Amino acid sequence: PAPRGCGPALQLQARQWGVGSGRSAAVDLELPAGRTFVLLGSNGAGKSALLDTLAGFLPARAGRVLLGRRDLTALPPEQRRIGYMFQRDALFPHWNIERNLRFARGAGTDLEGLLDALELRPWLAHEPDQLSGGQRQRVALARALVGAPELVLLDEPLSAIDPQARPALRRTLARLLRERGVSTVLVTHDASDARMLGDLVGVLDGGRLLQSGAVATVFDNPCDLRAARLLGFDNLWPLEVLGLAAAGAATFVDLGPRDTRVRLLRCRADPAAAALRIGSRVMLALRAEAITPCAWHGSDAPAQGDASWMLAATLQALRCEGPLWRWQCALPCGLEAEAYTLPEALRRLKVGVGEPLGLRLHLPDLRLLADAPGAG
Repeated sequence: PAPRGCGPALQLQARQWGVGSGRSAAVDLELPAGRTFVLLGSNGAGKSALLDTLAGFLPARAGRVLLGRRDLTALPPEQRRIGYMFQRDALFPHWNIERNLRFARGAGTDLEGLLDALELRPWLAHEPDQLSGGQRQRVALARALVGAPELVLLDEPLSAIDPQARPALRRTLARLLRERGVSTVLVTHDASDARMLGDLVGVLDGGRLLQSGAVATVFDNPCDLRAARLLGFDNLWPLEVLGLAAAGAATFVDLGPRDTRVRLLRCRADPAAAALRIGSRVMLALRAEAITPCAWHGSDAPAQGDASWMLAATLQALRCEGPLWRWQCALPCGLEAEAYTLPEALRRLKVGVGEPLGLRLHLPDLRLLADAPGAG
């Protein structure tokens, strides 16, 4: 396990925040000491406003904030001992980089580890307007971490980083947060950042915390359609329950496109889906990495017991996305499916655009969500 700090834990008790006439729902949350909580949400969800409230820049609408034994609720920003990386770097333009880092908590602090980790040493004598946006972002990140703050707030810390440099800096940031063991709240609209940087994750939509918990639990089990979209589920299919069948202690559900009465697949019903009835409308959520393109053998059928199901499809488009290929496919029923593979699968299958192929769905990764009109 990664080493963790022994600093204070963060607690939100019925906390409400907002800007102007907007007001969030009340949030209760506890972040263990030394852990990173990533808040995932789209633009306008209220993520940055929450950080500004935690830092003391915005007055809270209701509730309390505790950091260890200290009640921060009424304290001004300068007494909260919080490091803040703003979405816009907010560096002092008339100071060079070293003086920016030496400001306030950075005075007299040993910067060596941060300078090396974030590759800042060559820029110390430069002023902010001499750096690129990504370089200024690194400086702002270092300034938030310098001087052993009790809590670190990071607002879209990787948003200005070039796509090629982003994975390496993401790994560096994850290592720095582990090594320093400081409690951290990070907000992002990027599901990959949330998945790789967080110990805990929360999904925020319209000022409401839809769900929160351990990263693996939340990413594997979205609570509803809005959460599934924010968590990066690539395949969201509107389906209807055509049949239910008991087999021992398990219940299997037959699903098909709405209003067609034609079965698309059969899967084991989740215990949480006990309310399913024939005719129920659901959304099937499945990640692209849970679908494997393969040769088509002529019939929709189970494969490998209850673990997977084979579907016929036609390849519509292929797109290279870094080390992976994204397969965009069409099912005969009119639904679209997306899959991710390594280049080896493309070489092995030798399938071209417009040609048939099979799609093997990994059924344990499939999630059935209640159909909520207008959600997301």
